[in-house]
Amino acid sequence: MVIYNNILTKTLVIHTTLTLNSSTLYTYENFELVHQLNNLNCSEIVSQELGLINASKTLVGSIPIAAGYTVNSNLTLYFMKKVLSNSDGSNDLITIISIAHVNVNKTLILSVLKKVMDKYIDFKRDIESSDNNSTHQIKTKLGEFKLYMNQIIKYEEMNYDSNQHVYNYGAINNNRGTDDESDGIAGEDVISPNQLLLANEEADEVRQLMLDNINKIMNRGDKINLLVDQTDRLTSSSLMFQKRAQLIKRKIWLSKSKFMLMIVGGVAFMIYLLIGSRCGFPGFGQCLHP
Repeated sequence: MVIYNNILTKTLVIHTTLTLNSSTLYTYENFELVHQLNNLNCSEIVSQELGLINASKTLVGSIPIAAGYTVNSNLTLYFMKKVLSNSDGSNDLITIISIAHVNVNKTLILSVLKKVMDKYIDFKRDIESSDNNSTHQIKTKLGEFKLYMNQIIKYEEMNYDSNQHVYNYGAINNNRGTDDESDGIAGEDVISPNQLLLANEEADEVRQLMLDNINKIMNRGDKINLLVDQTDRLTSSSLMFQKRAQLIKRKIWLSKSKFMLMIVGGVAFMIYLLIGSRCGFPGFGQCLHP
């Protein structure tokens, strides 16, 4: 029996790709399944859909794979993305994409995506926080993450049977009979793990946006306080400058007044000498009493 029609395709991940800012970092592929699927080119599918996924506002979702990529189109592409804020103020868009059978348990796939995402973020931050690593050592350690990624996927696949009751808890079973429906709980009122994961991712994104907004408001408040302080200093400086300008203006006026008085006094003294030399000193007696 062809593996594609086997139950394995419903419990195993066919292809997983982790990207950073639309650049592929790590890839996992089940070569045996890909070979049985008529050499399906998963990398081409991911590259075709990655641009639309990153451009959309949806954080978690799935896309059915068109029949043009494979003979049997019973495959689905699942994705999860998250914006990671760096210490320098920049942001990185992390996107992880998986391809699996259409009947695979969605919670299994989303659990794999979330665990790989969280592990990569922790792994990346641990490396960047270390001050003793050179550029070569950082690149070498980042390359080691593929082993962790493969281990996460293999672990989830191996424990699928034992964790199936967790994956299926709260899920809607279309094959339930009328006896099961008599328990009084409507299927549409039960929250599935798939919905919980979606809500968790959206809540994390909203929380991150709120934290970013709070930081921006705090930074804006600091800038406003700084601007008020600078305005106060400018006001004080302008008042001091005005007082100094008035003092200088008064000094200049006094200097001009003294200079004018000296000139007037000098002219008067010269006239006195001139008249006194002709009329006699000191009371001009020769001119007043000839």
